[in-house]
Amino acid sequence: MNFFNKELKKTMFLIFFGILTWWLFSNIKVLRNIFVILKHALSPLIIGLIISFILNRPMMFFERNLLKNISMKSKYKKIVSLFLTLIIFILTISLILLAIIPSLIDTGVELKEKFPEYLSSIKEYIENSSIRYSKFNDWIQNIDVNSIKDGVTDFIKGGLFNWLGSTFSIASSIFGSIVSFSLGFVFSIYFLLQKDQIIVGLKEFIYAVFPLSVSDRIIYIGTLTNNAFSDFLLGQSLEAVILGTLFFITMLIFKFPYSTMISIVIGVFSFIPLIGAFVGLFVGIILIFVESPKLVGLFIILFLVLQQIEGNFIYPRVVGKFSGLSPLWTLIAVTLGGSLMGIVGIILFVPLFVVIQKLLNEFVDNRLPNNL
Repeated sequence: MNFFNKELKKTMFLIFFGILTWWLFSNIKVLRNIFVILKHALSPLIIGLIISFILNRPMMFFERNLLKNISMKSKYKKIVSLFLTLIIFILTISLILLAIIPSLIDTGVELKEKFPEYLSSIKEYIENSSIRYSKFNDWIQNIDVNSIKDGVTDFIKGGLFNWLGSTFSIASSIFGSIVSFSLGFVFSIYFLLQKDQIIVGLKEFIYAVFPLSVSDRIIYIGTLTNNAFSDFLLGQSLEAVILGTLFFITMLIFKFPYSTMISIVIGVFSFIPLIGAFVGLFVGIILIFVESPKLVGLFIILFLVLQQIEGNFIYPRVVGKFSGLSPLWTLIAVTLGGSLMGIVGIILFVPLFVVIQKLLNEFVDNRLPNNL
């Protein structure tokens, strides 16, 4: 009788799982809308969790090392450690913004002023290169630089207005982002100061609601998730610093313009797996093109070479040992997270898939016969 009960439970579980899977795939748009609503509603909380994960390791370092031998109550050590960590965090963000924003403004002004000159130079270069091809050369001669300039300008303006809608939407979007980040920052401080009490409270609640075996499993998965997110953020931060430094040194050697700003942009955006560094490449191409168009090709070659070095030597040794996520799983996580929650989803889904991969590996290992 017990055998039939077990088989019935397995059959019912498979039926339920199949129906649930079918429903999820049939209502993917509904799920996406739910994710969008949750993202907007919970964005301050998510930002706070991300900031707290970023600041937790430095805070623990100060608390366990620098303040270890100082005679002070534990709660005061925690406050001092958090204060030191916040100073470093705010200074780092401020230096990055001071290095990027003025250069971007100057570059935008310079690009607007020199745009007709760049088009004329490109046209002249193509004419000189294509003089042997009469039909192609005739087509080049008919290019109207001013019409291209006006067309590009209208396209940019139209795209911006279609995307942002109006001045009111711009202001509300900026204000909403500032409010979300500010609330997230406050949440992160609360999380860091009260993390021990929060963890104890969550454990007590879990053991009070669920059976002992289920509670142990939930705590285990929670520990895996915490370690995965912490290791992911630490690994990506180390990679961003190493990659940014590598670009800065090589760009100084080859005397590229805007070496400091481009290196910072590449380092910051490399925090986003797979696609982040290419955003930095796009920004670098624009900045270098404004100053010296002839260096764009060399910069692209340099970027590809350094990306190969980073992908084959740095990433496996620095980030790989923290995450252990295969390239296929990383691609799936980035695609799914990006489609559901944008950049935040990309950052969240990679460590989430690390947990899923580990749990699946454990499940498979436990189900395999011992002689395999």
